[in-house]
Amino acid sequence: MHFTLGVDAHAKKRGQIETVGWDFETVVNPHMLIMGMSGAGKTHTIRSIIRGMLNTSEGMTRMPRVHLFDVHGDLASPKASSARISEQSPYGLNPLKINPDPHFGGPRKQIQFFLDTINRSTRRMGDRQEACLRSILVDLYAANGFYLDKVESWKLDDGRSRKYPKKHPTLHDAQRFAYHKLKSLYLGGDNKATASLEQLNKKVAKLNRLRKPDPNGEIEPEDLDKTKAEVIDTYSQYVESITTGRELEQYIRYGSKDVLRSISDRLENLAASGIFKNETPPFDDRVPVWHYDMTAISNAEQKMFTLFRLQEVMEEAYTRGPTKDLVDIVVIDEAHRYMSGDSENIIDTIAKEGRKFGVGLMAASQSPSHFTDDFLSSVATKIILGLDEMHWSTGARKLRIDEKLMTMVIPRRRLLVQVKRSTTTQNRYHLTLPPQEQNASGVASGS
Repeated sequence: MHFTLGVDAHAKKRGQIETVGWDFETVVNPHMLIMGMSGAGKTHTIRSIIRGMLNTSEGMTRMPRVHLFDVHGDLASPKASSARISEQSPYGLNPLKINPDPHFGGPRKQIQFFLDTINRSTRRMGDRQEACLRSILVDLYAANGFYLDKVESWKLDDGRSRKYPKKHPTLHDAQRFAYHKLKSLYLGGDNKATASLEQLNKKVAKLNRLRKPDPNGEIEPEDLDKTKAEVIDTYSQYVESITTGRELEQYIRYGSKDVLRSISDRLENLAASGIFKNETPPFDDRVPVWHYDMTAISNAEQKMFTLFRLQEVMEEAYTRGPTKDLVDIVVIDEAHRYMSGDSENIIDTIAKEGRKFGVGLMAASQSPSHFTDDFLSSVATKIILGLDEMHWSTGARKLRIDEKLMTMVIPRRRLLVQVKRSTTTQNRYHLTLPPQEQNASGVASGS
């Protein structure tokens, strides 16, 4: 599998032909970063690379699967299997689906990834909100037969006989579960002990206020006695309403109406976003390119959908185990939208670990300044199609190259390409002439 980007401009000036391209057999890893301002040709380059890779994959063990995440609708191809993600579409993904692998899966890991992704994609939750949502998800998984510390329960087919088939909980299940807990706090519901305990805490707080020395010395003894009696009466109601022995634990986890209401509202908003659904896109397995058309959803929804889907791709890769084959190629346009600056970001994870498990990454953005140093150092192929002048200095510093090279790039006419190969230690940037410019006369003075 290989593709050609053009010829080395300096070698051509000397009358030599030196091809600049990418070859899966010799490249250090399959990851690529394509950088260029709007109009520099990122979309055309992405299409050309995908076409070149697929056209030269005949000798590989298997045809790689290309996952094309399209936010503008300009990456579509008539040869791709396409699915539109929207509020009206029946297709989406389930962010609570558990990987049954004992080393890479389980409810605890999926809950943490869900919380992290929500925090990266939307307004960040506070500590109490996050703890409350974690408790909701733990109990929801347990209600569906998935337990944190019982690895054998992480499979759908866990050998237990049930009236109804076991299934992964969904975001709509989580929203309904949180709403039920909220109703229980407000109305007592089937948990009168929770409501009694909340009243008890209010009465005790009032009693403690009355017990404090009053600066004016105006505490009425009958007020204190009356409140004591109310506390005793409320406590008796609480004791009589205990049925499971877990009421206090439940109160500690879900006792704040305000926090639980905020979590219930957030889950309701997420469920209404149009991306979390039970039915996965009906892609054609015979077609190598799967195109996710995300033009109909918001930026935040695009980010959530992409990050959750990438997590699924990596979980499938972990389950397969290490391989020398290139099984999946993830293509992300406007990749800066998905970066968060921390090492736990799934895109950083793919850049660092994907090669070992057969996952390649092709990311496109307007500047290298959008990416972490770890990410940039993990990507073997970097293609600069033309940065805006305001990014020259930062870009040169991030990529550890002479800023003078930035000035030589002309969008669609000259590009800079670095391909790190396992066969050489020479990893310089090549000033490259794309095919349509190879007949142009020479290179600018001073190059």
